[in-house]
Order: sequence, then C-alpha cells, then structure tokens
Amino acid sequence: KKKPSSSAKFLSKSRQSLTLGERTNISHDTVRFRFILPEEKPVLGLPVGKHFKLFAPNRKGKVEGEWNGRPDKEVDEPEIERKYTPTTSDDEVGYVDLIIKVYKGGGEKFVDGGKMSQYLDSLRVGDKMDISGPWGMHEYLGKGNFKSGTKTLQASKVGMMAGGTGITPMLQVVAAILKDDTDTTTVSLLYANQTEGDILVRDILENLAERYPKRFKVWYTLDRPPEGWAYSTGFITDVMISEHLPPPADDTLILMCGPPPMIEYACKANLNKLGYSKDAQVAFQ
Repeated sequence: KKKPSSSAKFLSKSRQSLTLGERTNISHDTVRFRFILPEEKPVLGLPVGKHFKLFAPNRKGKVEGEWNGRPDKEVDEPEIERKYTPTTSDDEVGYVDLIIKVYKGGGEKFVDGGKMSQYLDSLRVGDKMDISGPWGMHEYLGKGNFKSGTKTLQASKVGMMAGGTGITPMLQVVAAILKDDTDTTTVSLLYANQTEGDILVRDILENLAERYPKRFKVWYTLDRPPEGWAYSTGFITDVMISEHLPPPADDTLILMCGPPPMIEYACKANLNKLGYSKDAQVAFQ
C-alpha cells in the first residue's frame, strides 16, 4: 500500500465532513476545536488569507421569527453557514484548529447568543461538522506579495487592524510572514476589543511579538478597559493609526478584518483622512 503524499489537500468547494478530535477550553467563553483530517488527505489546503465555511442546523430564537431582538433573516433556512479562519496552517499535518468565542445568549441585547458558536459548543469528540473551501478574495503569496481579487499588491510594511474575532485571518498572515526567515516584511497590528477578556489568541500574538521584536508589533485598544490598562481606550482613531501603524507609502499595505461598522467608520474613514490610497486598503470579509 503506497503511503499517501503528505501534500494531499483536503478542502473542496463541495461539502465534506470532518470529525472533532479534541476540544479545549481556553477561557470562560473561548474554546479550541481540533478537527481531524483524513489520513489520505492530511493537509487542509487553505491558502494564507482565505477562509472556509462551516455548516450547521439552524436554530430558533426565543421569540418566534426573531434572533437577538431583531427579525431573523435566516428564519426559513433549514441550516446556516459561517466563515472561519483556522489558527493552524497547512504546515500542520493531520488536523486543523479553530479557536471560537462562544456567544451563549442571555442579557437584553444578546438574548439568543450566536447560532454557529453555540452549535459548535454543543459538539462532542467524535461528532462531525460539514466544511467547504477555500473561499475569499485575498491571499498572501509570501515575500510581501498579496493577491487581492485580480490585483497583485506588494508591500514591505504591513499595518493591520482587527476587531474581535477578525483577528484570525490577520494571525494567518502574520504567522506566514514570521515563519519564513527570508520574508523581510514587517507587520504592526492594532487590535480592538470590548474588554480585556475578549482579546482572542493574545498569548499567540505576544509570543510572536517577543520572538520577532524587529518584525512584529502588537497594540490593543479596549472599549471597557480594566484599571491600570497600559494600552489604548475606545474605538480606533486616526491618532492610534498614526502612532502604531506604518505611514502611507508606496510599499505600505493596511489589512483590516472586523465588524462592518468598524471597517467603515473606524478603519477606512481614518485611513482616508490620513492619506492612505484606496489601493493600500485591503478589507477581509
């Protein structure tokens, strides 16, 4: 029996299922899910910057036809799909890791919580999950080269802005740059969250910043910071961008990923104000 080539890639645009191999609680509301890739196709096959989709049965809100107090746009759908970026890469063989913040529901604004995150949270080791991919417009090709739609962009300095779970595609790009010793691209990240407990993959980010101090810097801002917080407070501003990200230049790219209002009003509006060209602004969906 011939050994399968370790480069056999698993992902396909048509749906396939993966089995949950282990789950680890990282914090009170954050879980790492490790899905097992089949022996004959042990590499996920996700280009850096792309995402995959997960599928789950739809859920009903506490109020008929509503989800979290608003009309449920998916009310008639038998199932839902959501986009995710793993925290592992194609260098990891045999498994894929996903770090998920579980929105449990409760409280006035978020009475129902998150549909997909609660479904994932209900999974037990041995359960299966449907997946398809790769999807997405953007790809990091290495050595400062990005593909965005049909355009190829080149940068020696990359600034990043992430909000909440929007950190995962940014982490993919950061990790790809730093693990290649011949990639001289430098990266600065501005990461916005509501509270300190919401900062996803903080240990991974700080570990990378410590290991590669000349190549990667990270700065945080919180809506509700704890006492004695050493970083910024509030939404991302033009002042934060000019203090922590590379200035506008032909060889500078700014990547963003987060909730749409953040991208429009905190990121793009301030980048335009500071004179970054439209071509230098790349928003991940």
